[in-house]
Amino acid sequence: MIDFYEVVQRSENGEKISEGEFDRRVGRISAEVVKKFDIKYDPEVVVPWDDNLADRLFDAAVEFFLKTGVYCTDTGRIMTFSKQELFESLESATDRISWGQGRDRRVQQARKVEDPKPPFCNFTLVGNPYSEETFLPAAISVAKEPLADCFSAGSLLHTLGGLEVRSGSPMEVEAGIWDVGKRREAAVRAGYPGKGMYTMVSAAERADAMIAAAYPGFGGLPNDGVLHGAVAEMKVDYDRMKKIPFFLKTQYTIGGLFGPLMGGYAGGPEGTSMVLVAHHFLGRLVYQTQYSCCFPIEIHETCNTTRRMLWLVSTAHQALSRNTHLLHFSNTFIAAGPCTDIACYELINFGVASAVSGADLSPAAVARNKTPEHCTGMEGRICAEAAHGASRMGMSRKDANDFVKKILPKYEDNIHDAPIGKAISDCYNMERVVPTQEYIDLYEKIKKEAGDCGLKYPSFHRD
Repeated sequence: MIDFYEVVQRSENGEKISEGEFDRRVGRISAEVVKKFDIKYDPEVVVPWDDNLADRLFDAAVEFFLKTGVYCTDTGRIMTFSKQELFESLESATDRISWGQGRDRRVQQARKVEDPKPPFCNFTLVGNPYSEETFLPAAISVAKEPLADCFSAGSLLHTLGGLEVRSGSPMEVEAGIWDVGKRREAAVRAGYPGKGMYTMVSAAERADAMIAAAYPGFGGLPNDGVLHGAVAEMKVDYDRMKKIPFFLKTQYTIGGLFGPLMGGYAGGPEGTSMVLVAHHFLGRLVYQTQYSCCFPIEIHETCNTTRRMLWLVSTAHQALSRNTHLLHFSNTFIAAGPCTDIACYELINFGVASAVSGADLSPAAVARNKTPEHCTGMEGRICAEAAHGASRMGMSRKDANDFVKKILPKYEDNIHDAPIGKAISDCYNMERVVPTQEYIDLYEKIKKEAGDCGLKYPSFHRD
């Protein structure tokens, strides 16, 4: 596998083109390979069960990646890689990660389609912003969930200690240090002191702030994750790349963050699914990733639970699960907010579709990830229990398709105007950090509907 020195050299010596020209190239090559490999979206097959389709999608992603390369926005140059280099990087990837310490240690292992092994679950508040006062209880709400094999908190709402937190400012460094400490405190307060953090910080974006927050004494434990995002589509910059030589020499696990926009340069669901797969090649070769977080988003609805997006998510993860041993999380983005029936339906559908397609699970961005303090651990529970149920009952992709199509009519016509729901302080007891009885009762009602549609829930023990 090529080393980091070689990657940097290619970012400085590759073909020189404008960013706009590269974007147009992405669109042109995407359309060409989708047509060549006969990748077609069928709205009646929301969760495909065609192995040949998954394999063609993977082959299309390989051809797209080799023809397109990766664009470095700082140098205006394209990094290209050979097929041998690509497949060496995929073959050398780990197929398991140990998260957490002591009794809270959990092992993530590569999954296949229709795998009876339940997905490894990261409960996350994604980047939903919280005030200083609410940040800790919100983090506890995800850390305390027993099905959360690892966890991640939200982000700060603009200020810390009365000062604005801006990317690139000194306060970003201070916020990053504060953030990782509060995450570890949340795990301790939840009774899982050694639980792994899927990403150890959200308040830090720039390389200097991320590196500062990584000091072990601030709260990060060995094997905790650090996410490195790509710029949509197929682009990186030097600030992102600067983190890599540091984190390669640390105790932390390197993750890739990939969120292509459906309706953007990659085109419709077919092209965007293929480009999502190709981003994993970028991750392995440029960032040397050990796991990934996949959050494709529909550009207008800002979610990934629509009919087209469920197809996109299913096909991409099937392509990865059938043709690699990569570890890939499917990150839920829903339109509705906490304590609403639409949110429950979206979460259940996404959990089932992802689980049978061989993905691990990372729920959930809630209320389009736009409304402060509108995300809780309860959404993770709803999504993860559906995913566990589908896996443990041996649900096939064909049966999952039938199930998902029964749930879709309950929300898809209303997704554009989905309610934002309730803030965590209105649907949780904030002293005990537990969901209100109203939220529990709503979920039990929706859970019964899902059971009537064919999903068998296992019996779960909760602390």
